[in-house]
Amino acid sequence: MPGAPLSRWTMSYFAVSLICLLMGLAAMGAGFGFPADDAGAPDTLVIVHLLAIGWLGLLFCGALLQFVPVLAAAKPRFAGLAAPALILLICGLSALLTGFLSLGGWLDFDLAIMPTAAACLATGFIALALSFAATILSQPVMDHSGRLVLIGLAALLVTIALGAAFTGVLSGMIDLDWGADLLARGLPVHALSGTAGWMSITAVGVSYRLFSMFMLAPETGFSTRRLVSSVVPALLVLWVGLLLAFVHPSVVGLAAPVAILLFGIALIVYLVDITRMVRARRRKILELNTVAGLAALAYLVVAFAMFALDQIAPDRLSLGPAAIYALAMGWLSGLGLAQLYKIVPFLTWLEAYGPVMGRAPVPRVQDLVKESRGRLWFVLYHLGVSMGVVALLLSADMLFRLAAFTELAAVAGLAVEFLRARRLRYAPAGLPQGAVRPHLLYANPI
Repeated sequence: MPGAPLSRWTMSYFAVSLICLLMGLAAMGAGFGFPADDAGAPDTLVIVHLLAIGWLGLLFCGALLQFVPVLAAAKPRFAGLAAPALILLICGLSALLTGFLSLGGWLDFDLAIMPTAAACLATGFIALALSFAATILSQPVMDHSGRLVLIGLAALLVTIALGAAFTGVLSGMIDLDWGADLLARGLPVHALSGTAGWMSITAVGVSYRLFSMFMLAPETGFSTRRLVSSVVPALLVLWVGLLLAFVHPSVVGLAAPVAILLFGIALIVYLVDITRMVRARRRKILELNTVAGLAALAYLVVAFAMFALDQIAPDRLSLGPAAIYALAMGWLSGLGLAQLYKIVPFLTWLEAYGPVMGRAPVPRVQDLVKESRGRLWFVLYHLGVSMGVVALLLSADMLFRLAAFTELAAVAGLAVEFLRARRLRYAPAGLPQGAVRPHLLYANPI
C-alpha cells in the first residue's frame, strides 16, 4: 500500500485461507456437520473452526499484516513473527481438527492433542496481535480505524482464552464440576466474541480505510466515537455477563439483549458513515470490489435483525443458526472475497511495476483483472449465501447442500481469478525492463 512496505507473507496467509474455505464449503456440500448433524456435534465443530480460524482468521491476519502499517503510518513492529505465526496457526488448526475428528469417531488420536492445538493457536494469534498492537500504538495519534482494530484484537484474546478452556474440558484434561456450565454458557460468548467482536469490529475498522481509498471518498467526518462507545460496552456486557452467570444464572438472559441493543446502535452509526462516504465519493462509477463489498453489508443488517428476533421469539424458525451463517458467510466472507479481488491485484501491481514507476509505461491496477468474469462469480456466491440462509430458516438440508456447492463453485472461480491476477495473465504482454514477476505465495522486497 502507498507509504508502507509490502508484507512478505500476506499472500501466503491468503492462499491457506482460501484452501480452508474451499475445504469447508466442500464438506458442507457433502452433508458433513450442521444442519445434517447437531450444532454442537464434533463434525460441526470441524466445519466451524475450519472456516472461523482457517478461512476468516488467516484472511484477517494476512490483511492486517499489510494494512496495520498503513493505518498507523508506521513501520511494522515485530514483522519477523509473521512466518512462524503462520506455521503455528496451521499446525494448531490441523491438530484441533484432528481432535474434533477423534471426538466424532473418524480418527483415533489421543484427545490431549486438543490442548496442544490450543497452545499453538494461542501462541500464533498472540504473536500477531502483539505485532499489530505495537505498530498501532507506536504513533502518538491513533485514527478511528486503529482504535477499532485494537478493540477487535482485545476480542480476539478473549475468544482465544475461552477456546483454550473449552479444549481442556472437551479433552478431559480439565475435570471441573462447572465444566459443563462453562461450555453451555461460554459457547455463545465465544462465538459472538469471535464473529461480532474480533472479526466484525476489525472488518468495520479496516473497511473505513478501504472504502475511502477505493471510492476516493474523504476520511473525515465519521461518528467513530459513538461507534466505539457502543461496541466496547457491548463486549463488556457479554464478558462480564458470562462471569456473573456462574453466580446468578439469570444474568445470561439479560446480557444478550443489552449487548444486541448496543451492537445495533453501533451498526446504525456504521451504516450512516458508509452512506455518507458513498455520497461524498469522487469515483462515480464504482469498481466491482466496492460494489461486492457494499453488497456484503446487507447480510450484516439481516444477521443483526435475525439475532434481535431470536431474542424476542427464540422458538420461531432457526433464526440463531441462520443469523450466524449470514454473518460469517454473507458479511465477513462476502466482504473478504470482495476486498481480495482488489487487494491481490493491487499488491501484485505494486510489486511487479513499483520498481519501474516513472521510468517506463505501466498498466493500471484494473488491467490485472477482468471484471466481467469476476462479476459472474460474485453474483453466484451471493446467490449461494442467500440460498443457505433460506435453507437454514426452513430446515431444508438438501437446499443447504446445494447452496454450499454453489458457493464452492463461485469461490473456486474467484480463486482462479486471483491466481490469474497474481501471474499477470490479463496484463499487457511483456514486462518492462526492471519490473519484477511476483512469486505466487510471497512478496519480493522492493
